[in-house]
Parts: sequence; C-alpha cells; structure tokens
Amino acid sequence: MIALAVSTNVIEMDKKMAETIQSEENVKGPDDALSFFMRDIRRAANYAAMKAFKQMGETPVIDPDPGSQYNPGGSQIDVAEFNKNWAKGMIMYRINNYIESNYMYNRYDYHGYAVNAEPLESWEGIYFIPIYMGLDRKLEFPPLTPDLLIPEETHIVYWKVVVPMNISIVDLATDEIVANESIEVENLILARYPLLESLTTEYETRLNGSNALMTETTAFAMAYTWARGYHQYYKPGGPKNIVDNEHLALTVNGGILLDQSFLFNSADPESIIEYGMETKRVLEGKDISMKEFVCNTKLDNGSYIIDPNGDAANSTGDPDNATKAMELAAQFDFNATPITDLLNNNSIPEGSATRNQINKIIPRVYKTRLATGIARQTDVDMGAHKGHNSSHKKYGWGEPDNMRRLEVLPRDTFVPGNLYGEVWEVTWTRKHVWRHYYIVEYACEKTRTVSYTDSKGNTSTRTETYMGTCTRREYNEMATNDTRVDRVAITLKAKENSKTSINLDYADTTLSTVNDVVKAFTFRDVTYSSAHTDPGLEEAYDSYKSKIFDPNMTANIKNKGLNSDNYRPKTFDVTAPGWLKGEAQDAVDEINREIREDIHLDPDINYMNYPNPADSMRATAVDLTAKIKANQTRYVDKDRYRSGGKYSSCSAKTISQVREWYVDEVLYQVNEQYGGASDNINKEIDSNFGESADGVRDANNAGANLLKSVMCFPIGFTMKAEHVRPDGSHFEKDELAYWDENVTLGVNMVPNYLRHDKFYDPEQNIWIDAVKMGEKYIADPARNPSSETFIPLSLQNINVFADVAFNTIPLKNGGQQVLPPSPSTAWVATTNIWKIRVKGEFHQFHLYDFDNECHPHPIFGHEAQIYSREDYVDIRDPATGSVLGDNMAIKFEFTTGTFIFVPPGPKGVGDRLEEGTLENSIGATNEGW
Repeated sequence: MIALAVSTNVIEMDKKMAETIQSEENVKGPDDALSFFMRDIRRAANYAAMKAFKQMGETPVIDPDPGSQYNPGGSQIDVAEFNKNWAKGMIMYRINNYIESNYMYNRYDYHGYAVNAEPLESWEGIYFIPIYMGLDRKLEFPPLTPDLLIPEETHIVYWKVVVPMNISIVDLATDEIVANESIEVENLILARYPLLESLTTEYETRLNGSNALMTETTAFAMAYTWARGYHQYYKPGGPKNIVDNEHLALTVNGGILLDQSFLFNSADPESIIEYGMETKRVLEGKDISMKEFVCNTKLDNGSYIIDPNGDAANSTGDPDNATKAMELAAQFDFNATPITDLLNNNSIPEGSATRNQINKIIPRVYKTRLATGIARQTDVDMGAHKGHNSSHKKYGWGEPDNMRRLEVLPRDTFVPGNLYGEVWEVTWTRKHVWRHYYIVEYACEKTRTVSYTDSKGNTSTRTETYMGTCTRREYNEMATNDTRVDRVAITLKAKENSKTSINLDYADTTLSTVNDVVKAFTFRDVTYSSAHTDPGLEEAYDSYKSKIFDPNMTANIKNKGLNSDNYRPKTFDVTAPGWLKGEAQDAVDEINREIREDIHLDPDINYMNYPNPADSMRATAVDLTAKIKANQTRYVDKDRYRSGGKYSSCSAKTISQVREWYVDEVLYQVNEQYGGASDNINKEIDSNFGESADGVRDANNAGANLLKSVMCFPIGFTMKAEHVRPDGSHFEKDELAYWDENVTLGVNMVPNYLRHDKFYDPEQNIWIDAVKMGEKYIADPARNPSSETFIPLSLQNINVFADVAFNTIPLKNGGQQVLPPSPSTAWVATTNIWKIRVKGEFHQFHLYDFDNECHPHPIFGHEAQIYSREDYVDIRDPATGSVLGDNMAIKFEFTTGTFIFVPPGPKGVGDRLEEGTLENSIGATNEGW
C-alpha cells in the first residue's frame, strides 16, 4: 500500500512537472492534450520498465521453461533474449494497468479534450533500442593471452523502450472523436540492467573452461610450484609436497577475486577479508579474527594488495631461501654442454660420436687414386721408293732398335698432376716392299657375234673368230726400310687425393672435396698441440711406383699402341700417423672450451618468461643455435689449416674437416635435442590434458605475465562509461552524441570464501565438518545440516611424473628426464607436471550498481539496480502468475596444470610424499574423480 501511494504521488508529480513546461495561455487544443499525454506515458513506460528490470535483476531466468509465452515456438532460446521478452511482458502489463486507470473512458480531461489509449494486445510489438557504452576501467591489464582474458570494453548499458499504441482524442463538449492515431512511445530506461546482466554473463564465462579464472588460478599456482619446487631443488629438507589442495584453495579464491577486480573494478570486501585471514592461517599458521585483520590491514589507494610470489615463498616456511632459490632458477644456463658431452661420451661401448667420426674422416683423407699416364708422339719415316708407289707388304717393327731416356719430368705442384715422369725416345725399323704396275699389249684371237639372213630370208645371229689386240698388267718390285721414332712421356699421375664425403646434418649438405692438399704426397713437418711429421700420401706413391709404375715402365714405353692418361689405376688406403686421432680430439676439445666460454643462454629465457618447459626448450634451441652460428667460422678456424687456398697437409685437412663436422653436429644436436625435448614435453602435455592442453599452455604463458605485475583487489573503483557506436568506436567529445557517466559496482558473493574442506549450509550460514561415509563424505549429522548443504569447491591435483625411472637413474617423485639418456640423446633437462582440476559453486552472487540508484523506495528513497544469481526455482511472471523457469547459481569448472623444469640430474623436483602425488578434496572424492 505504501509503495502504491508513493508510486501514485510520483506520477502526479510528473504530470505537474509536465504542466509547468508550457504556460496556461499557450496550452489549448488537441495537440496540447496529446503532447501532455505523450510526456506522461513516456514516464509511465520508464517506471514500468524499471519495475521490470528490478524484478529481473533480483530473479533473472537462467533456465527458461520451454513452454513459456516468452519462448515463442518452444525452441531453444538465448537466456538474454528470454529475459528481454519477459521485460516486454511486464512493461505491457504495467502500462495496460496505467492506461486502464488513467487513459480510458475519457478519464483524462485536459482543457476539454480527452486522450484515450487502447490497451496493448501483445508484448511482441514492444522493442528495445540498445545504447552502447565503453567502460574505461582504471586498472591496467598485463599483456595477457588469449584476448578473452581482457574484459570486454563495449557493453549495452541502457535500453530505450519503444511501445506502439493506438490512441484517440475526444472533444468532450461534443463527444466527437477528433483524431485516431497509431503512435510509438519511446523513452530511455534509467536502470542499467543490461550492463549488469552483460557483465555477470561475461563473469560466468570467464570462470569456466580455458578462460580468465583458469589463467588467474594457474598464475597463483605457478608461483607456489616455482617457489616450493626450486626451494626443494636447492635446499635439502625443502618442501616435500610441492602442490597441495590447501594452497590450491587459496589460488582459486585469489583468482576469483582477481577476476572480479579486472571485470568489475571491484571485489567483494568480505571475501577479501576472508581471503586475507585464510592466507594468514595457511601460510603463516596464524588464526586471526576478522576484527584483528581489518584493524591491521591497510589499503593502498582503495585496494588490497597481494603478492602471489611472496605468499608462495612464505608457504615454504623459509621465505628468504625460497626467494633466493627462484632467483637462482631464473639464471639456469641451459647451454650446449649436454650436447658436447653427448658427442664426446666415450663410456659407451661403441665409442663417442666424435671418435667415430674421426675414425671415418681419417681413412677418407688418407686415401688416393694413382695411375700411369702415357703420352706418345710417333714419327714414321718411309724408305725411298721413287717410281714404286704401291705399298705391297709391311713387316713388323719388332723390338726397338734403340731406347734412350731423354729427361726426367719434375713433380707438378698441383693435383691432378704428375708425381714422377720420364721422357723416352724409342726407334724401330722394318722392311717395306713396294711395287710399280704397268700395261703390256699383244696379238690374240677373239670371238664376236654377228647377224645374217638364211636362204629362206630369216634373220639370225652367229659367233665368229677373228684376230685382235689384248693387254696384261705387269709390275716391278723393290724393298726399302721404314724407320719409326716414338717420343714417350710416361708419368705417375695423382688423379685425386684426400677425397672426402661428410654429411653435415644441420647445414643439410655434404662436405665433399678433392685435390685440395698442398704436396699431399710429401712428408711435411706440422705443429698442432705438439710438433709432428705428417707422411701425407707418400706411402701410396712409393707403393705404386715400386709395384706398378717401375716394373711396367719398359713394357709400357714399348707398347706402341698405348696412349692413355689413366692406365693401370689403383686406389690406395694409406696408414695415417698414430698421433692424428689425438690431435683431432684436441681440436674438438678446444672448440668445447670455446663454446663453454662463449655460449650462454639469454637470461630472458627462464621459467618466468617461458613457464612451459616445451617453449623454454624450443627457445633454448633457437638462442644457442644463433649464438653458435655467429661463432661458427671462428670455431672451425679453416684458415688455420690452409695455405694458398688448399690444405697445408693431409693431417691439416683431417683436423679441419673434423672441426667443420663437429661444429655442424653441435648445431644439429642442439636443435635436435632441445627441439626433441620440446616435442616430448608437448606430447606429455597433450597426453595428460587432452582437449584442454592448448588452454593449459595459454594459461601458463598468460599466468607468467600476470605474475610480473602488481595484483590488487579494489573495493568499488569508479569506472567511466562513454557513449559509443555499436562497433565500439568512440564519439568525439564535441559531438552531440557524446556523453559520459560514472559506473561504480559492488560485488557480494556467498560464501565469501569457497572452502574445499568443509560443507556450507546456506540456510544456517555455517560451515560444517565433513564425515567419511563409505566411499564419500557427508556433512556432520550432529550439526543438523539442511538439505541445501553443499561443498563450494572441489579440487584435485596429480603429480603426473610422480613415479618414473629411466635406465639406471631413478627419478621417483622427482620428475621426468626430457630425453632419457641413450647413446643418441642428451639429457638436457628434468621436468615435472601437476594436473589440477577445479570445480566450484557460489550459493549467491550479487552485482550492485551503486551509481544507478534508480528504483523508488518508500523508506530509503531509491535503491540500486542489482543482478542476482542463485538457485531460485519457479520464478513467476507478475503479469500472468505463470512459472517462467529457474534462476541458477554460478558454477564453474576447469582443468589446468603447472610445470617446472630444472637442469639435468637425478635429483629433480616433485612431490616426495606418497599421499601428495594424487590429492582429492572431499568434493573431488564425492565427484568420483
């Protein structure tokens, strides 16, 4: 009754205000009556809409009844659209009541004219025009990914309601209808219900799955994992259990408050107090009262400042050493040492990769192909045979008449070339018979065929003999002696020397060279770590010359048809000097020392910037590879072993190519081992987290960024809302459409702190201890729990690598080697993973708009617009009394994880307590996890 009286008074005041807009003498006629009607009905529409928004804010329908009139067609409908339809229905209901009371049957009399309105027949004709505004939040957000972690800036803050109406204007003096019109009444609804609905919906979305709360919880959990894990790694007697549910409860509640801060610029004050008290109890073992906490806590610029890294260090009980441990961990130098150790590991039966490669390169370098070269110039002088021009018979040359060596050829300075040579002159003679042929004439009898006619006159032929002249061919013969002189250069030729073919895995090429050693077939004095004599390929030369070249020299010179540059070729494997393997290994050791001195990981590649060990391993590979490549020419030091564009000796070539292969192999193995480590870790993450694996990776990366920034829980920071276009673009301040206003929100959630170890009874607002009943837990029956009792937070954490061991190196509860040591892999790091599962529920969640106290209140004047979420069933429509559906409490669930990695070694990091490797809270047990 009081509310009705107040509402009536408010409407009357609105009418009086309308009347003051024009003076009495200017108000006349039906247009004026219609004008005042429009002003009044606009206000009525605003109050009707605000009443609807108040109702919807207190009990929004989250689970609509499919059969409701506000769900046309009975199909699946968007919750926001359903509530919008409900608002239209309530507006129609209240406007119709107002019309029936004020604007029917000529009740409205203004200077002799009445305005009558027809009641609305359907709410579907009413529609809303959204008013978009951008929220300028005061908090600065760290660079987070994915983008959904950053709250939406543009929201529908207001609705403008448009109500179609049919009206008539009656002249009361004549009872004549002077006008019938269809009009649209529109007005801005002053309640910011759309904003609160949008923000709460966004908040619920952010709480679930791979979204903001997952990232924020992950960030807090990462801080604990790092502080406790690295403290365990460096400090004997450090925490035995790295991740536990008591700490996780803190992290989840911290994430809830942090996300409230980001989204609403405000966190629940009572929840902040509960969080602070619980932090004291869990981390410092101090139970303090609310009064004590409030009196001893100072706000910084209206915010409660939190330090997850400091809290995590405090959780170890040794915060100073825990902090130092994290500082040391940030300086882990994942360098190339595991790779160089891998390549030089001689403890394995097959020997080190370096030794095996040296053994392959040496015989390739100390190997050559030699041949006999025969270059023959022949000059044949025929004996005089004037008048006898036909050669009739040539006799064989036989053995040479004379052989004499003209000169010895000097050794060529290049290869292919002559290592030794002689030039010979060889003379032969032979008998050569020549003939002279001529023609002789003589008398002889010949026959011929002639024609005749017989006695009867027939024509025929017959043969007759006659005497003629014949010829015959005769010759004269003479013999001469031919002379042949051959000039024969016979050489011992080096066709090639020290040909190698070495695969360079990183460069993806083959190191293949020939003929590039200066005086390869000559002993050379060389100096590496000490002075030596390099025999080169002299052994091959001596062997070929004594066994093939010299014994066959005379026969090859006499062989008149032999003219070849590659005769009697043979490949020789030469025994390399015994000292060469040691010198090659010394060269490798020199490179190892240089790499250890030069190559250090970029300090920015650490667990804070790369929380996912897979990303860290990949970044390590890229960083080390770039630095080794930058020094590759210096490490190979090719010029040190060359002279005039060629290697100075066979040993120089061997060592140089070992160096070239080794640096390439280090590059390849850095990329292969650290890259392989990255792939292995990602496979483990995929295997353990399934479809949420990518979300877990994103959460760790974003969480690491979050930990670098100051975190705070503000209490009612005022935001600025600016009118914007639907696409979010801003108006200029001098544009007519521009305006801004303040938005200050308040949050209240129940319970204030989501506990994981007790039941909450909302009817009694008390916490009740859990009692094990079979395989599940129940609330302590002695406390008489209500039927609404529930567990607000369910937690599970699993140390994924709690029980692993490889080869002979046990890492039980210490993590997993990224690459198990074997002859072909390097142990580059040890990692551990904790899988975390979270499920939670608020009994109540209320969002208050403190700058929008728009609802009239009979006692307090005005009330703020609110938006509420809780389990509330059978919400009824005040217009029809029908059930519309149910409100629902906000619930959330997600799976995340934290990682840690340390340098290789059997110690590792992990949960060392058996009961800590798989922890289920009472809620998780009841969920059957």
